[in-house]
Amino acid sequence: MSMNEIREKYQYDRKLKRFSNEHFFGDHGIYSNVNSNKDVERHENYLKSTIGIYQKTYPLVKDDILDLEKAMGKFEIAVRKVIACFDNYNSDFNYNEEQLMSLIESVFNYHEQVDNLRTRKAMQD
Repeated sequence: MSMNEIREKYQYDRKLKRFSNEHFFGDHGIYSNVNSNKDVERHENYLKSTIGIYQKTYPLVKDDILDLEKAMGKFEIAVRKVIACFDNYNSDFNYNEEQLMSLIESVFNYHEQVDNLRTRKAMQD
């Protein structure tokens, strides 16, 4: 899949906006601060660590799930910025087709992990 095909398929995909629209709709601060691979990695690492912490935490509370969803939303925004601006000269994204597809697939994998924690929270209540 070429970069343009990836852009056409995923740029407006609602699945990539699942948590970001819920928690950050109209907030352009996160989007404007993502300008390089390092920024994307920072959001992904924060999400990974947040998931790891809450997988070990019992019992989960509502604020834990809210924090988790917000971390997921920030990572979604970062990935969408890469999709929208990978060929923009003002950004410093250095992803090839395979890396970009891997990044997009990781969003969906993290969605599953977040859903599992949300289900666990619902079951413990």
